Amino acid sequence: MKQGFQSGVEEMMMKAALLLLASVLGSVYAFGQDDAAAMAMQQAQQASQQAMQAAQQASQQASQDMQQAMQNAQQNSGPVIAITRTPNFSVKAGEVAPGTTVRIKCPTHYAAIYYTTNGWSPTTASRRYTAPIPINATMQLQAIAVAPNLANSLIARANYTVDGTSKPVLPLTLSADGALPAKTRLQLVTNSAVSSKTAEIGDAIGLLLDQDIKIGDAVVVPKGTPVDATITQADPSGHVGRPGDIAFEVYALTARGIRIPLQGGETLEGASHYGTVKGLAGIPAIGVFGLLVRGDEAEIKPGMTFTVAVAADTQLKP
Repeated sequence: MKQGFQSGVEEMMMKAALLLLASVLGSVYAFGQDDAAAMAMQQAQQASQQAMQAAQQASQQASQDMQQAMQNAQQNSGPVIAITRTPNFSVKAGEVAPGTTVRIKCPTHYAAIYYTTNGWSPTTASRRYTAPIPINATMQLQAIAVAPNLANSLIARANYTVDGTSKPVLPLTLSADGALPAKTRLQLVTNSAVSSKTAEIGDAIGLLLDQDIKIGDAVVVPKGTPVDATITQADPSGHVGRPGDIAFEVYALTARGIRIPLQGGETLEGASHYGTVKGLAGIPAIGVFGLLVRGDEAEIKPGMTFTVAVAADTQLKP
């Protein structure tokens, strides 16, 4: 491929030189003067030599660029291993009727499927698929497949819209003794934008409590209370269509001087463009540059919700 690329560059530059030579000779013929012809011929020879030198330089530079591109692609792609095939959804994305059920299948035998419905990326810690999923509200369904001795599949995504539905957040009302039991689910919301392109492990991430916690009618922990959380994984997108990813863990929130320990976190992965790279791989003279295609960055946006668990029994009432 490299030799063909070089030959193509040299051929284009040679054609340019011949066109220039023909133009000069045509001018000489028009003037019909011997001295002018000799001078024009000398100029044409010089132009031809310069064109050949330019062709050689362009060919050498193109060869160096191609070699560097291939080295970069190999370094970023890592070892080649077999990958679990991407899961398939039985219902196409789009508007659906309430109660529509979606089945998920993976062409790879013995693959376990994990999924999310809240906009965050699935991992092996997500809910495992064991039965058809009912669609009763607008959601983004995402799924991965995991098979023995294979890399995890790419993420399958589908946005389903159910007209006129929403998911309200209700206040959490505690019993009269004010105890917040372990494993109680709390809803949180992101309060800042974070990109896998610039995020670093150990960075704080802006999260807020997304509901009031009450004892009777009294709010003891108000909606909007800041939450302590940090980024635990951050990779920018890479070549060969590899997407960026971000993961974070939630530790606690503090209200009325009381620290409430929390347990949980989420992962977000950008869209992979591996399929694009695979499609370009078979196109001569383009396939190698397809390896330079990057995946999308993971972009956490304000307003993304998720739930975490209270890690230990906590007394909120004095």
